[in-house]
Amino acid sequence: MKKLMTAILMTLLVMTTAQLAFGQCSITGNIVANPSADPLDPDWTYTLTIDWDTGTPYALSHMDLLLDTAGGTCTCADFSDALTWADPIGYSNGDPSCTVDYAGNLECDGDPSIPGVDHILLKFEPIEGMGCEPGTTGTATFTFYSDLGPAPIDEDILSLVDKFAGNSCFGTLSGDFPAMSCDPVTTDEVEWGGVKSLYR
Repeated sequence: MKKLMTAILMTLLVMTTAQLAFGQCSITGNIVANPSADPLDPDWTYTLTIDWDTGTPYALSHMDLLLDTAGGTCTCADFSDALTWADPIGYSNGDPSCTVDYAGNLECDGDPSIPGVDHILLKFEPIEGMGCEPGTTGTATFTFYSDLGPAPIDEDILSLVDKFAGNSCFGTLSGDFPAMSCDPVTTDEVEWGGVKSLYR
């Protein structure tokens, strides 16, 4: 009887440990637009803040900002013309207590490491060789620039995904994005006038 109780307790312990180790993953982001302070920069500075939790013991590999969906009207050249960024594009906290720098890459054919992600995206790739890597949870800040003013994000088009081990996690994005004449955010002159008045 004692052996049976011990076996049951061990099974419950393993199950509980597994549930604690493999929680629910999440990734969320918000983009804030501000007029650029430097007259030599493009007109607008966009700051993207991302919070992630892999929900597993596996650390973050990289993150993608999904810029277009099936049936979208933008081309890769449209995004290349509309967006610029410095190198590195941003940073996050890392493991052990350190700062991870990221390279930004516009990918026209998706992310082959994540099934189903085969449209235009901006990939945030940790820069290797610095002795610091992303952890299982964290906050990242990325900055990009555009001469196009802000318009509200369509959450059905713009979204986020992160990669960790062989897994991935999709999440939502809010805030503003450059008002392009194609998807992901379209705006006419009346809408743009209203948005512009909020920022100037």
